[in-house]
Amino acid sequence: MKPRIGLPRGRRWLMSASLLSLLSLCAIPRAFADEGAATCQSREQDVVQPDGSRLRLTVRCVAAGENGADPMPRFTVAYAASGSDRFQRRLALDADAMEEPLRDVGFVDIDGDGFSEVEARGMCGAGPNCLGDLYRLDPATGELHHFFSGGYADLRVIDGHLVESGRASCCAWEHHAWPMDGPPRLRDYDNMALMITIGADMASDQDDAPARCTFSRRNGDNWQVVAPPGAAWLPLCEVYGDDYHLVTPEEARAADAAAAQEP
Repeated sequence: MKPRIGLPRGRRWLMSASLLSLLSLCAIPRAFADEGAATCQSREQDVVQPDGSRLRLTVRCVAAGENGADPMPRFTVAYAASGSDRFQRRLALDADAMEEPLRDVGFVDIDGDGFSEVEARGMCGAGPNCLGDLYRLDPATGELHHFFSGGYADLRVIDGHLVESGRASCCAWEHHAWPMDGPPRLRDYDNMALMITIGADMASDQDDAPARCTFSRRNGDNWQVVAPPGAAWLPLCEVYGDDYHLVTPEEARAADAAAAQEP
């Protein structure tokens, strides 16, 4: 079904979740969803990149302390240039049971270009979101740089953008997006380029009113409602089904103008 576009019944409602609110509704990551806290197991894994270079993930179980605590995993990632067997450490991550434990580290090809990224998943709670970090290889230097940090249920690439998805409250979801290209800076909540919010229509008097889907871009310190960048983005609105209401920039401006005139 196509999105429904129409005039607002009242003041525009837009729930903007901070990273803290995302993390307060965390859940066990995919690899541990059915296992709970997994027992540490030492392992080693290599991936070959399209240019012939290699990344090696090594997991070692180290003593967690006194009182018979289970060993905790220590993750290291090393890099070897094409044609070389000499691995150089590029990343070291520890799971600290007394602070924010890492649950797993693994290789993912987030954008399908053949080059593997390193994804580290952290602490989780009662909802679908978990802490996560993504490290990306610079093929020219062989260095891994910290590319992304957030709290999410899903991470994917759409239309050249990294898209983080997660629950923002009991009745709303958010998608956050950053361009994949550009300088190797850390992408996090404070510098996202696009936010998509899907939530209940709080201004509607209908019991079964469709969810409202709103695309917004930063405008200084504020957010401005914009049209979806393209059709590839519209499936993000279907968190609660395909019968959703797409908020247009014109609709948002009219709602803001009406709100400004309220006593």
